[in-house]
Amino acid sequence: METEITFIGGRVESFSPSMEIKMTPYGVEVLSREGEDSVRVLFPWAQIEKVTQRGATVAAIYTY
Repeated sequence: METEITFIGGRVESFSPSMEIKMTPYGVEVLSREGEDSVRVLFPWAQIEKVTQRGATVAAIYTY
């Protein structure tokens, strides 16, 4: 599933289906793994205007 985050101010970031995306009470957590390396980033809800997810199994838009 592809995920797109629109931040307050208009900046947009897209994440490929290979990344793990979680909606947490604190924000959107993105986990990227390559071999033994992994990077986890949390984008706080206070900075997010809209989250859009597209894919074969889901199509959703969350606005806060």
